[in-house]
Parts: sequence; structure tokens; C-alpha cells
Amino acid sequence: MTTDAIMPAEDERASLVQLTELLHEGTGALAVSRGGPEIAVPRSVRDVLTRIADVLASGRGVAIVPVDRELTTTEAAGLLGVSRPTLIKLLESGEIGYSRPNSSRRVPLDQVLAYRDRRGQTRRAILDELTADAVEMGMYDQPAPMDTSDAA
Repeated sequence: MTTDAIMPAEDERASLVQLTELLHEGTGALAVSRGGPEIAVPRSVRDVLTRIADVLASGRGVAIVPVDRELTTTEAAGLLGVSRPTLIKLLESGEIGYSRPNSSRRVPLDQVLAYRDRRGQTRRAILDELTADAVEMGMYDQPAPMDTSDAA
């Protein structure tokens, strides 16, 4: 994506940790003031600030992108961690919606994020099923097999 990331400065770490703790404390009102009257911070803004502060406090950067943004197929493929040809297959099969205002495809960010969430839920369900099967077969009670073919 072409959005610039905002990276935390090393000397901001302590302040960011304190801010995340403050933002996570209950659901009480939050207000800001800059020498004038206090202005109440809407819940949606508080939620966004909390997420941003969490990421920055962990030392990672953030990029803010409007949800209604349209991505190129290269950007969408990168966001999903798949190749561009794989993304094209997902688009043409209807798994992810897209538009074609000219000769190139445009993929709404919300469609990409929704697909990513669905894919994650599917993967978790499959992993849960595999784990349940392993427990049922008693595989968790057995030590891992040792490979002795390389023993000297």
C-alpha cells in the first residue's frame, strides 16, 4: 500500500505504555482540552486510539487507511499474503468482490479484510477439528517420536 507508516520513537515508549493503560481502564468518559473547554472523545475515536496506542507501544508502526479505499490487485495480494494470480482467481470466483472501472481491477479494502477474516475463521475451525481428532486418538498423551536414523 502507498500509505506511510507512523513509527514510534524510542523515547516515546514509556508514554505509550501509560497511554494504553489509561485507554484500557474501564469505559469511562474520555475528554481532551487544549487550553479551552473540554471536548468529549466519541467511543469510536477512543477505540481507534486504543488500537493505535497498543500497536505503537509494542514498537510496531501503524498506517491509517480509510475502509472505503480501493486497492490494486498487487496491493490486495500483498495484504492477503498470496500471489497476484491467486488473487485474480479469488476475484473471478466471486470470493472477493471487485470493480473494473477501466482495464484494471480495483478491490475494495473492506472486501479484502472480510475475506481475510473468513479465511482465518475457516483455518481455526479446521485446526480445532484436527486437534479434537488428535485428542480422541490419544496423540497428546504420547511423546513425540524420536528420529534415530542420524544417531552416530
